[in-house]
Amino acid sequence: MTTVVYHLEHTVKGLDDSTKMLGIYSTREEAEKAINFLSDKPGFRDSLDDFLIDEYEVDKICWYSGF
Repeated sequence: MTTVVYHLEHTVKGLDDSTKMLGIYSTREEAEKAINFLSDKPGFRDSLDDFLIDEYEVDKICWYSGF
């Protein structure tokens, strides 16, 4: 059985990229709930398009080349 987790981050592009790792969630829906919770908070409400949810399989290498 494959286990999948969802990584949530918020990155604002600009002079200095600002990336915040916000959490690891068991479902995409839980990650989306976190976005809904944070969307009216300072640091997030002015850049709602900068949230990113990535899906990862546990115990699997995700980057194989380009080192």
